[in-house]
Amino acid sequence: MKKVISATVTPLFEDGRLDREGLKNILERNIRHGLDGVFLFGSMGEWGSFSSAFKEETVELASSLVGSRMELMVGINATSLPLSLELLKSYEKYKFDAYVYMPPAATSRLNPVRSVLKVLDTADRPVYLYHCPPNNNVNFTLDEFATMMAHPNLKGIKNSSSNMWLRRELLLLRAERGFKTLFFEGQEWAADEALIAGYDGMICGMGALCSKMMKKLARCVDNGDIPGAVAAQNNMIKVFHGVYGIDIKNCWNGQKYALVKLGLISTPYTIAQEMSLLTDEAKKRIEKCLAQFKEELD
Repeated sequence: MKKVISATVTPLFEDGRLDREGLKNILERNIRHGLDGVFLFGSMGEWGSFSSAFKEETVELASSLVGSRMELMVGINATSLPLSLELLKSYEKYKFDAYVYMPPAATSRLNPVRSVLKVLDTADRPVYLYHCPPNNNVNFTLDEFATMMAHPNLKGIKNSSSNMWLRRELLLLRAERGFKTLFFEGQEWAADEALIAGYDGMICGMGALCSKMMKKLARCVDNGDIPGAVAAQNNMIKVFHGVYGIDIKNCWNGQKYALVKLGLISTPYTIAQEMSLLTDEAKKRIEKCLAQFKEELD
């Protein structure tokens, strides 16, 4: 069965506090839609915007809310390896399933593979590698991927590289070497292609809003309904355009505004994006999209 995991937004009040009820609403909706997991503090979760205390509050709350009902993954991204290891250690007391790690941006001569291996050696539970060259400008060779995939603590890779060549090469590498690493597509607009090609699932940033649509797409692939998967993918792209905008000007605040209109969170406030970009025109576009895809979204 193909797995569907949401790289969730982090709901906030306008003073920057965690919208605790909003997070509960998002998680309960994802569980109701049958999601296999949720990933806290990825790119969509604004990981670089919060203090360690804020993150720990969120991890503690999410752990208590989710329990064993779905997989809970927690990002430990930071601007340096020591800071990521500090986060890892501070989270050890909470009950969740896995860490997610993305090496810091390539602004030094530190070896990112060694950083990943250090996290894998240190972690008290499984780890997912978040591979996102557009974010950190780190690209791995196939030999480097093989080195990391050989580590028993690497559970999976969230591949957000938008690289079709790499997607296929990783699948071939896994088959040839007998690795157990799971592969997850990170780009919403390529999920059908990845799952059809053999990926184990998707971990996507529209999961807070589009969990039902994502689950339908995966179900179609599981059932061999390729036209149905493509149709579900096309609808998800239409929602992507309607909520984010063709130019993606409303990535964070657009999805949060949609969640506000659905009654799930209190405000569209985001730290990662100028709120002035959420114009009246953008709000009308988002509201029109929600009306058009009402049944597909909930």
